[in-house]
Amino acid sequence: MSDSRKPFLIGAFVLAGIFLLVSGVMILSRDSLFTKPAEYVVYFTGTLDGLDVGADVTYRGVKVGSVREIRLSYDRSIQDVIMPVVIRINQGENEAASLGGKGFDAVVEPLVERGLRAQLQTPSLLTGKAIVALDFFPGHEGYIREPHRFDVPAIPSVPSKIDQAADVLRDLVSGLKDVPIAELMETASGAMRSLDKLASSPALSEGLEGVNKILANVDQLTAQLNLDVPQLMGTVTGSGNELTEVMKELRQTAKNTQQVIEQMNGFVVDSRRSIGPQSELQYEMLNALQELSQASKAMQRAAEGLERNPESLIFGKKQ
Repeated sequence: MSDSRKPFLIGAFVLAGIFLLVSGVMILSRDSLFTKPAEYVVYFTGTLDGLDVGADVTYRGVKVGSVREIRLSYDRSIQDVIMPVVIRINQGENEAASLGGKGFDAVVEPLVERGLRAQLQTPSLLTGKAIVALDFFPGHEGYIREPHRFDVPAIPSVPSKIDQAADVLRDLVSGLKDVPIAELMETASGAMRSLDKLASSPALSEGLEGVNKILANVDQLTAQLNLDVPQLMGTVTGSGNELTEVMKELRQTAKNTQQVIEQMNGFVVDSRRSIGPQSELQYEMLNALQELSQASKAMQRAAEGLERNPESLIFGKKQ
């Protein structure tokens, strides 16, 4: 190879290296060159297990950025250590233009007012890697440290599901501490002893035997009633038929008596002409007619009363 071609090869090699270097820088820093990142801080009060720098930041399930920095701080108002997490949200030129050139900052405040909150989530239990999820939690005020010590906007945070479960368990355990468990156990033991004594008591056995005898007597009484009731109903039915015949006979007797009275009245009228109005025979005949008339009326009333209340023949006249 001639000496004249060496400078050319060296220059070509240098230019190729510069081109590769520029290409690598552009690829690695494409988020900075072609996007306008926006940074925010989120103050977490719970554990950050599985969260590392570079972890994903999602908005309603869509990746929009990454975790840039994790720090430690102390909040005197709650007397606890907190973890400020700085997140970076990437947005392209088109997204920034659609937001009026101001980027995500133009909409983050209205979204926070509508309930936008940051929550630590673990999408995969196998890897255990955590992410910062931005989503809406209406009704949750969220936590922001006051005073705010970062020069970037803050997004309120809400406890993770693990922290919420831990709080519930903590409250449950705290509530159980106030329950007199020893007294409850002693009361339960006393109740069990009382039940044991009652179960082995002779009085309980005698009482159960007495109940069995009563039930047996009730069964016998029921069986006897099943036998006696049909006979009693037949007797009552027969008595009702006989009562009907008696009432018919009473009506016929009253009718015959009335006919006899009418005949005797005619006889008395005829006798007055032959005997005389002041004779003793005529007086006796009139008395007999009156008695027969009263007897006929009494029989008629008795028949009517039995017809209205046939049970009076068995149970007597109602008072």
